[in-house]
Formats: sequence, structure tokens, C-alpha cells
Amino acid sequence: MAFKAIQNKKEKIELISLIDVLFILLVFFLVTSFVIRLPLQERNISIPTPEQKSGRAQIVIQLTDGNSVFWLDENASFVVKDIENRMGYMSRDKLNKYIVNKLIKDFTMPWPEFEKKLNGLIQRADRSPGHEYFVMIRCPDYLPYIDVVNIIARLKTQYSNINYGCVSGTIDDIKSCRSIRTVTEIDKRGRRRKNIQIDF
Repeated sequence: MAFKAIQNKKEKIELISLIDVLFILLVFFLVTSFVIRLPLQERNISIPTPEQKSGRAQIVIQLTDGNSVFWLDENASFVVKDIENRMGYMSRDKLNKYIVNKLIKDFTMPWPEFEKKLNGLIQRADRSPGHEYFVMIRCPDYLPYIDVVNIIARLKTQYSNINYGCVSGTIDDIKSCRSIRTVTEIDKRGRRRKNIQIDF
């Protein structure tokens, strides 16, 4: 009886489908790792800081956390002057601490109220094209920089008369400042106006 010889076929791995699967897995892991790292990278972005020189700001916006903002404007000078007049008998350190605590208590607001203040500033700037405003935005390094970007995007006015600057800083820097007091300054139009001077 004749037997047919058995032919052994070598099994081959289908490389084309294997390469497709590996490519899809590679893309998946790259995208996933990027999305996971993004919030951490965003928090670690350094906020641009100018040279440490004396500067003038009509409005200081200090981001404290994601829910509240410390807004310091010309209205604060009246509060500081009143405290200086009534409590001038205190030592400079105690008076300074009292002023800072009072300002933080009175001028820290929730985010919705801050939005209204920002809208009011933009409307005033649009009504007075000849009047320029300078806003200093202070943001802690641990907060997402997108918060600052959103505020800057809102400061666009019809006449581009709101200028701004950004520095890194926390509310604790203001609490531990060397001194905070009112000063009388003369603006470009020759008008005398009170302003707050903070020495860090």
C-alpha cells in the first residue's frame, strides 16, 4: 500500500496585522500619557515675572484659589487712610498687620462677584477712551495659568486702554509685606490722587 508523504508547512506569524496592532497601541499610550501629564505640566508653568522694581498699578488682582479673588483698587486707599487716622497710635508693625487683615477681609470676593467687578472695569474703560488703566495680576504658581489667560482675554476693550502685567505671588506675600500705606501721587493730568504703596 502506498502512503502519501506528509508535508510539514511552517506556520508564519502574520506581521502585517501585528504591526497594525502595535501601531494602534503605541498611539493610544502616547495620547493617554500626554493627557495624564497635561494638568501637572500646566500647574508647573512659571508665570512671567518682571524685574523687581517699583511699579504702579491702579488695580491689583490677587488670585487666592480657584474660588475667590482679592481685588485692590482706589477704594482701598480710603480704608487705609481711615485706619491710619483712627489707629495711628499703634506701632507700625501692628498697624500694618491690622490694615492688611482689614483689606483682605473687605476686598476678597467670590469668583462671580469678581466677574462683575471686571465687567464694570471694562465698561468704564470703554466709556473713557482717554483714561488708561493698569492692572497687575498676581497668581500663585500652583494655580493653573489658564486662569490668568482668561482674565487677560477679558481685558480687551474697544480703545485698548487697559494695560496689564503678570507676576507670580500669593496672598501670603501680601500678608507678610513690610509695609502698606497711602501715598499721594500726581497723575499725568496734574490731578492729586491717593494710592496704596505696598513694600514687599
